[in-house]
Amino acid sequence: MIYREREPDCSEVCLCRDGSLTCNTICVERLPCQTDFAFYNHAAPAYQAYRGRCLCYSGRFICMRPPPELYDLKQGVFLFLGYSELDERKLRAINQMEVQDAVTSLQDLLRLHVKPKTPCMLTLYNSSEENIILAVKLTDNSTLTKPHVDEPNPSLLMKQKEECEAPLQQISEMINSRDPIVHSHIYLSIFKTAEVDVIYPAPSSSIGLQPHTTLFLTLILLIYLS
Repeated sequence: MIYREREPDCSEVCLCRDGSLTCNTICVERLPCQTDFAFYNHAAPAYQAYRGRCLCYSGRFICMRPPPELYDLKQGVFLFLGYSELDERKLRAINQMEVQDAVTSLQDLLRLHVKPKTPCMLTLYNSSEENIILAVKLTDNSTLTKPHVDEPNPSLLMKQKEECEAPLQQISEMINSRDPIVHSHIYLSIFKTAEVDVIYPAPSSSIGLQPHTTLFLTLILLIYLS
C-alpha cells in the first residue's frame, strides 16, 4: 500500500495480476466519534474501561480488547488486536482478504522482521467485532505444544513468556506507533491497536474443612457458650 503524502487518509493498493500492475485508491472518511461525555476527532486516541486504549477511526472506536464478556482466557501469552472492519471490507473488494490473512502476515512479520527462527506461533483464539485475540504456542522439532491447557502448567507458561513476550511486545509497539512496515502492508494495515498480556494460572482454591473437623469445632463452641 502506498499512502499519498497530501492525502494521509487515502492510499493506493497495487496488485500484480497476469503480468500487469493494477492500482486502486482507498480513502477513509474522517468521521468523528462521540460519547455521552466527550467528542473525538478521527484518529484521536481514547480509553474505555476494560478495553484499554482505543482509537477513533472513521466514526468508530477501535480498542485493544473486546468487551470482557466476550472472552475467557486460560493461562498463556496472548496478543490482543483491534482492527478496522471498514478497512477489511474495502480491501476484500480488491483482493478477497480475510482477517486470517492478516494473522498469517503477523506470523511472517514475527519471523522475518522481529525474531527469525522463533519457536513462537500465533493461533486465532477468539474473534469478535473489530477484535481478535491470538494465543501463542511453541514449536520444537515440529512438535506443537498447546496454546493453552486446562490444567495449570507453570513451566510451559514460563517458556512461552521467555520466548515470545518480548517479540510480541515489539509487534504491539509497531502497530500502535503505525510503523511503516505495518502501516504500508496490505494486510497488516487493518490493525490499529494492540496489547500483549500474560495470563497466569488461577491460584488453587483453599481446601475446605473436613466434616468431622467442622463438627468438632461446633462442639467446642457450644461448650464454651454454655
